[in-house]
Amino acid sequence: MGILSSRRGSSYVTACVVVLALAMILSVVFFYAATVSTIETTKDNTKRVLDSYVMKNSILIYNSIKQGSDFTEDIEKNFYISSISSELSLDYGQNYLYTLGADGEVVYRMTLPDVEYEADNTLQLKASYDLEVPVRFAGETLFWFTVPLTVRSSLTLK
Repeated sequence: MGILSSRRGSSYVTACVVVLALAMILSVVFFYAATVSTIETTKDNTKRVLDSYVMKNSILIYNSIKQGSDFTEDIEKNFYISSISSELSLDYGQNYLYTLGADGEVVYRMTLPDVEYEADNTLQLKASYDLEVPVRFAGETLFWFTVPLTVRSSLTLK
């Protein structure tokens, strides 16, 4: 007889506890992997959108460099937010950009990115936001796991 069976039936409790413990460990590992993947994908995509914004304004930025000052007049924050919303296929509601899964539940949400200069009026831009991933158990959201993120982009001349 093995560790998971007996004629008295007493080791079925042990088997259930072992299976439950393994399921809980696997659940945490899968949640961690999915969360890290979501964070990395979102961070890469927001950086790509910020780089796109810098490229869109590169002529204006290049001309200001040639004039001896490396700044642009203003950052179009609404353009960046609408670009990130369309690039990542995010919906807007309750001051969050969010995405829904196949079951209609929120997969993740992010605060509206705050786009600003890294240093006053320089060509180094940064976008800061909080990415929130729901932690669910038995179909209910227990709490939101929040990760503060900052992406940076700058224009360099060759």
